[in-house]
Amino acid sequence: MKKRFAYELIVGIIGLIAVFLFGSAGMAALALLVAHPFIGKKKADERESQLFNKVGNTTAAITLLACVAIFLAGDFVVNGFPIGENWLFLVAYSFLIAHGGAGLIILKKG
Repeated sequence: MKKRFAYELIVGIIGLIAVFLFGSAGMAALALLVAHPFIGKKKADERESQLFNKVGNTTAAITLLACVAIFLAGDFVVNGFPIGENWLFLVAYSFLIAHGGAGLIILKKG
């Protein structure tokens, strides 16, 4: 599970950087998730399933906060990249970063 969460975190960071550098064409970095099903074991035990549910709840809260932050920063332009026009790309990569980061932290504690 740690490998999967680390992979999501890395893909999220790479994707976020790609979107800021290349605009909507940076969304192609999401294709890196193709390898996700092949990382780690297929069947989680009971403890991992409970931790995965806890990660999902934490991810939902963090992603909601990221959505609010992106909404509030909607009028800003970074390197010619309008935040408000590309909010969906930013939310998608924010979700991956939140899910991977929360998963690594919760698995480390649990």
